[in-house]
Amino acid sequence: MNTQTQTRQQSPQVDQREVSNNVPALAPSRLPISPSVAKEFEIGPTEWRVLVDQIFPAAKSVEAVMMALSYCRKRNLDIFKKPVHIVPMWSSAKKAMVETVWPGIAEIRTTASRTGEYAGIDEVEFGPFVERTFEGMVEQWEDRQKVTNKVTKLVRFPEWAKVTVYRMNRGARCAYTARVFWEEMYASAGKSELPNDMWAKRPRGQLDKCVEAAALRKAFPEELGNVYAAEEMEGRDLADGVTIEHEVAKPKPQAPRPPSANPSAPKPEAKQPVTIEHEPEEAQVEEPEEVEEVIGDTEFFEQLDDALAVVMDMETLEEVWTEFDPLSRFDGKPQGEVNQSIALAIRKRAEKRIGAAA
Repeated sequence: MNTQTQTRQQSPQVDQREVSNNVPALAPSRLPISPSVAKEFEIGPTEWRVLVDQIFPAAKSVEAVMMALSYCRKRNLDIFKKPVHIVPMWSSAKKAMVETVWPGIAEIRTTASRTGEYAGIDEVEFGPFVERTFEGMVEQWEDRQKVTNKVTKLVRFPEWAKVTVYRMNRGARCAYTARVFWEEMYASAGKSELPNDMWAKRPRGQLDKCVEAAALRKAFPEELGNVYAAEEMEGRDLADGVTIEHEVAKPKPQAPRPPSANPSAPKPEAKQPVTIEHEPEEAQVEEPEEVEEVIGDTEFFEQLDDALAVVMDMETLEEVWTEFDPLSRFDGKPQGEVNQSIALAIRKRAEKRIGAAA
C-alpha cells in the first residue's frame, strides 16, 4: 500500500514536468501589458505579440496599441487586418512627438462598402511629373548632443492626382471627383520640409491613397465626415496653430498675479514666471527624445534589425523604415556612408526574406 500511495503521489509530478518541458515558454513582449488590460480587450499573450511585433512593429507604447484596439472595437473592425495605423505626430502643445491612431485607406473603403451604395472607382489619373530638390535642417543626436545637420533630397513626383468614385443614389449612379496635389499632401521627415522616405520612394502610391480617401469623403459624407486617412495625416501637426497659441497663452497673464503682492520688486517678479514656465516644457521635450534617440549606432542597428525581422509585407517594411529613417540619421556624419550601407544591407535582407516567403 505504501508503494502504491507513493507512486500515485509521484505520477502527477512526472506528468507536470513532461508537460512543462513540451510546451515552450512564451518570451516576454517588448511592450508588456497588465492583466487588467488583457482582460478588458479579451486578448491573450500570443495575440498581443502578433499585434506588437507584426501589426504595429513601430509602436512605442502600450497606450498606442490600446487606442487602436478601442477604435477597432468601436467601429466593429478586425484589428488583425490592420484597418488603422499608429502615426507619430508633432504636438506643439506638448512640444513632443505623440502617437495617434488614424484609419488606413482600407478602413475608409470598408466604411463606404458597408453602406451598400458604393458603386466603384475609376483608375487614378496622375498629372505631369516634377523634379524638385528639397533642403532642410534635421535635428540629430551626436555624442549625446543634439545638432542640426543640413539634408538634401532630389524627389521626382506627380504634380497632382485625380480620381472619381461612384455611389448609387435613388437608383442613379452618381460621380464624385477629387483632385489632390503632391506638394500639399506629402509627409515631411520630422519637423523639416523634407519628404520622408515613403513619400520620396513611392510618390504615386502614397498620393493614390490620399486622393481615393478624398473622393470617398465626398461620396459618403454622412459615413466618413471629416475622417482623414493615416496617409493624409502623416507628417502633420497634431493641432491647429491658433488653438495651440490660445492654450499656451492662457497662463501667461495669470502668472504675474502671485508676485503682485510684493510691490517692491515688480520687474524681477515679472521675469520669474517665464523661468518657471519653460522648465516643465524643457522636461517634456528633452526627456522623451533622449530616451528615444540618444543611442549608439550599434544599438540603433540592432533595433532596426529586430523591427524588420518580424515584418511580413513590403508596406509594413516601408513604415518601419520610415519610422527609423536611417539615411537621414547618418547623412553628413563621419562614416555616414558606411553606416547608411549597413542600414541598407539590413533592409535588403528583410526584403529578401519577404520575397522568399511570398
